[in-house]
Amino acid sequence: MDDRQQKPVPGRIGVGLSLVLFGVPALLLWLATTQLLPVLVARGWEPLLAWFASGALVLAPLLAAALLGAWMALPAPSLPAMLEHLRVRHLSGEEWRLAGLVLLFTFAAIAGLQLLNASVWPGLPPHPSFMAVGPLEIGRYYILALWLPFFVLNIVGEEFWWRGFIQPRQEPVFGRSTWLVQGLLHGLFHFSFGFGVLFLLLPVVFSIPWAVQRTRNTSVGIVIHAAVNGPGFLIVTLGLMPT
Repeated sequence: MDDRQQKPVPGRIGVGLSLVLFGVPALLLWLATTQLLPVLVARGWEPLLAWFASGALVLAPLLAAALLGAWMALPAPSLPAMLEHLRVRHLSGEEWRLAGLVLLFTFAAIAGLQLLNASVWPGLPPHPSFMAVGPLEIGRYYILALWLPFFVLNIVGEEFWWRGFIQPRQEPVFGRSTWLVQGLLHGLFHFSFGFGVLFLLLPVVFSIPWAVQRTRNTSVGIVIHAAVNGPGFLIVTLGLMPT
């Protein structure tokens, strides 16, 4: 019997298991932001540092689960084999171009939703209720050094788990609609951020799995996710645009 068939790693992920694999992290994120984070802030932590610590407790297990799942699914695991199993590959020129086009669409769509939220549907805060990011004073720039490892963990942890481990196993079940399922469930993961954030995240949560499904390359998702999250945080915290 094939060793891979003996290992408790699902080859296909349908509706029920998808809800569990997205829903449990969503619940953990809700607990982290509603229970742990306020306690840390009450004890004098910077709100951003409290978010980094609380969020890392959710994101680190996602990365660990993706790597463990890949290791368990392989008959002879090694780091290169695990990355290949998670479809983490170098981007071709065509994939870079596709990522760029998806980013342009995503930025334009987010800008359109921001305008809609501000003019037609006011009242939805564009940031989580537990944290509003603003410009940092010079004495607080150390936060940027602590943000960088959290940023890497955020992007790599989510993409390895959602797109590297789960999405390839959803594709045999949902076929061409997999990116829609991924988008809906990835949005569910962020429910604790509030409806305003979810509204603005719609282009992101759908564009990333679409691009990954089209290229079958998780690295495309990493590039898009990083390009959306990173520059936006830096632009606001460095005071390069009004909040």
